[in-house]
Amino acid sequence: MTAHTHPVVRAYLARVRTALSDLPSAEIDEIVEDVRPHLAELVDSLGDRASVAAMTEELGEPESYAAEVRAAGEYPPAPNESARAEKPRTALARAVLAGLLAATICAAATGMVLAVDLTGDDALPLLALTIVLVGGAAGYLVVRGTQDLRALPEARKLAELRGAKNAASRGVRLLQMLNPVWWVVSAALLGLLAVASAVGQSSGILALVILLALAGVALWAGPKAARDLRWVAVVVPLSALVVGSGLGTAGYVLQNVGDDDPYADELHYAYATQNVADDGSPALYYGSRQVENLYVFDSEGKPLTDVYVYGEDGSPVLMPRYGCDPHAQTKIQTGKDNKFPRPHIEQGGYDEFGTVNGYNVSRPFCHEIDEVPFTVAVPGGE
Repeated sequence: MTAHTHPVVRAYLARVRTALSDLPSAEIDEIVEDVRPHLAELVDSLGDRASVAAMTEELGEPESYAAEVRAAGEYPPAPNESARAEKPRTALARAVLAGLLAATICAAATGMVLAVDLTGDDALPLLALTIVLVGGAAGYLVVRGTQDLRALPEARKLAELRGAKNAASRGVRLLQMLNPVWWVVSAALLGLLAVASAVGQSSGILALVILLALAGVALWAGPKAARDLRWVAVVVPLSALVVGSGLGTAGYVLQNVGDDDPYADELHYAYATQNVADDGSPALYYGSRQVENLYVFDSEGKPLTDVYVYGEDGSPVLMPRYGCDPHAQTKIQTGKDNKFPRPHIEQGGYDEFGTVNGYNVSRPFCHEIDEVPFTVAVPGGE
């Protein structure tokens, strides 16, 4: 049996032929005839040890050997290998596209929130997330370009919509003509928001700096996007930020249109808090100040005790009564009645030297004082 008909050579070549099955038959035959002498020499050198396993140790798997032959002969790669190479690229491109969409949504939400809350406190987390997403998409486009993104089926459909000869395409062309104007307007709006966020708001300084920087980016990067699609990762979220800011401003203005009484909110607030303490219990207010005690004097300026207060309908004016907790030395509510005056509650503490309300108070105190803490001169009294 000659080397050319050796069963080991035939078995190895069968697997090589299978790995090359996507090529034309004539090219496969040509490749097989080219490599057959090399395999025959290897079989001769192996002698009695000749086997497919021994040849695999020397040359590698038949499929790997076929791939090397493809590369050496500049043949196209196997379809499955091409698919394996394309799949990660497609997945990464689709992830970048999803990140760009998320950045656009976050930018629009940032603009709307910022238009309502000019301090920027609520908008800054959204803005930070937008910048991170934009940075990732922009880095991908700078390194890999836009080819993989444009090859995605969803991107191709969008391109087909843009190229359609209908009203939509005419609208797109109009937007392209207005592109320089749009970025000037965008920069102006971002500048106004920046100034408004800083006026009277110490916490809006960071928003001022960021918005002014974005206004500069709009003027610089906006026109570039018409010539270089890699800038789409920046200009699309930036446009969404401007649109969101405009919508938020318009909604804020419409919500406050027709408010003819500038004191309506203040009056409503004053009405809502009258005669109600922070915990919801009844309270007396003199203006905006809560009154916890009442002192009554006769015409000669002498204080009266055990006075009971009633309303015009004869109902008692029941108010919380406060006292001192003997254990915690803190002010606590001890009941509710309409008897006045109540004890005056005095709170404080002693420091380590016994000084009242000293530098480093360590022992609190709470005292109930029944005496009237002041004297009065009754108008018209004797």
